[in-house]
Amino acid sequence: MIQKPPIRIGNVSGATGDHPHAMARMVRSGDVHVITGDWLSEMNIAWNAITRQEVDESLGYENGFYEQLEECIDDIMTRDIRVVTNAGALNTMGLYNKVRDLCKRRGYEDSMIAAVLGDDVSHLFADSNNRKPISVVHLDHPELSLDDWGFTPCSGNAYIGCWGIVKALRAGARIVICGRCTDASPVMGAAAWYYGWGETQYEELAGSLLAAHLIECGPYVTGANFSGFKDFLPDLVDLAFPVAEIDFRGGAVITRTGEGGGHVTKETVTAQMLYELQGHLYLNPDVVGDLSQTRIESIGPNRVLVSGVKGLAPPSTTKAMIAAKGGYQAEATFYLNGIDVSQKAAMMKNQLSHIFRNSKFSKLSIELYGTQAENPSSQQAGTVSLRVFAQARKREDIEPSKFKVPIYAIRMQSYPGYHMNLDFRTMEPRPFMEMFPALMPLSAIDHRVQMSTGEIIPVDPPKTTASYPVLRPSADTESPVDLLSFGPTQFVPLGSIVHARSGDKADNSNVGFFVRHTDEYPWLRTLLSTQKLKQLLGDDWYKTDTRRRVERVEFPHINAVHFRILDNLNGGIASSDRIDGLGKGIAEYLRSKYVDVPKIFLDRGYI
Repeated sequence: MIQKPPIRIGNVSGATGDHPHAMARMVRSGDVHVITGDWLSEMNIAWNAITRQEVDESLGYENGFYEQLEECIDDIMTRDIRVVTNAGALNTMGLYNKVRDLCKRRGYEDSMIAAVLGDDVSHLFADSNNRKPISVVHLDHPELSLDDWGFTPCSGNAYIGCWGIVKALRAGARIVICGRCTDASPVMGAAAWYYGWGETQYEELAGSLLAAHLIECGPYVTGANFSGFKDFLPDLVDLAFPVAEIDFRGGAVITRTGEGGGHVTKETVTAQMLYELQGHLYLNPDVVGDLSQTRIESIGPNRVLVSGVKGLAPPSTTKAMIAAKGGYQAEATFYLNGIDVSQKAAMMKNQLSHIFRNSKFSKLSIELYGTQAENPSSQQAGTVSLRVFAQARKREDIEPSKFKVPIYAIRMQSYPGYHMNLDFRTMEPRPFMEMFPALMPLSAIDHRVQMSTGEIIPVDPPKTTASYPVLRPSADTESPVDLLSFGPTQFVPLGSIVHARSGDKADNSNVGFFVRHTDEYPWLRTLLSTQKLKQLLGDDWYKTDTRRRVERVEFPHINAVHFRILDNLNGGIASSDRIDGLGKGIAEYLRSKYVDVPKIFLDRGYI
């Protein structure tokens, strides 16, 4: 039997607002069968909910996808490339109709367009008195139900799987528009369509799941957000976008477009694999990928082979993100420089506490960012910022007279050298959303495909499922070594020899660490215990509940240790008061913390 050549799938977006011409570049130099793109995150799900609620109900999709498609649709049609996207966001039919109109104007009226629907489950939660009797509990705290939340849902979106995409492509769709499918669904759907996989081919599906995870963030796997960036710093300009070559067994080679800077290496792929994981098991509504034995191997310039993922039956539930109007927020930033910075900050905090003593804020954060510089080379080098962030449930409690006016008024009573950000728009109240990450049964979702022919294709939930515990396995290393056995040490930043990457999922942080050499791994897995991570977090560990759970797992074949820190982001990106609400800087902070590193490892060279 002659096997098909590997399918080449190129990703052209890792988030909303990514490179505006990445699709055209992928068409020119990617040599791909299918173009995918991930335009969604918890952040712009909230933004789109606000847009539909507060601005225009006909919006709520990601127009950046449409603009890219419009630029190169002629080449896409000429080259017989399929396109699958989740840019439908909270208004899939709005984008679907816009794309159909584009095809008609360009002379492709006969080309089939499909919309994958069912992710919008808002109707299930809109009225607490008339909700269907389905089980909806918190994703990480199943003892909490949606009724315990205390907010009125205004939208809800379930993370649907890949089989609607598969059915759309099998029915002849050239362009498939999805809403809140899983990040991996477009790639998985393309691979399953191309090879004709069935729903129980778990090994193959799991392989495509991992491939999708590796390319879904675009340039993150070609050198962006990478702790080893200095190795090819001059090349990190206008980065290339990634391509996954997936074979009929689900094995994958990660590569890149011919255009653009950056590199695909064993290390960039390892960093991306560890990004935003939830432990060994990658849960997905179509398959569960066991990543514990994953191997990553460089097989040539900009070509990295990924293997070893095991496929398991999917769960009977999927994640849903439920949004509610949280209220309004505003912020201001003051700048402090020179000597006595901590005392200047204390003076400012005292004044702010006084003017806000009778406020009805639901959240008030006053935080100093940076530390006083000794003998700075310039005023800029010696400047730190004091950020004032407030939220209120009602607009009138944070209107200008309650926030902007009193803050600006104290400038004439302030610390020596007072100056502040004069963009007063940040002090005007603007809406924010609260998010409830939930688990809900797949059987409650009306997953279906709308074809441009008028045909409606139903998509059934998986027939075979398995149960997976919410409380994920976690343990320190089974076989610690004597750290003194590595000889003399030097007290230096952990990142001198350790790579790391961090991210978010809802209110949780996750961070993965790995070393370059196999003989360094016993040191890493012994050093980085759960207790050591808490110690390295320093003051950040004590800012919220110190009882919060930390989960730890090891990935022995890639020399990695991974942590998930639950309830660490003060509510998650939609409502967090953290300046790094996505937790992307946590890994670099931890790499900057000093530990005793064996000199024999340092002698090999610093990262």
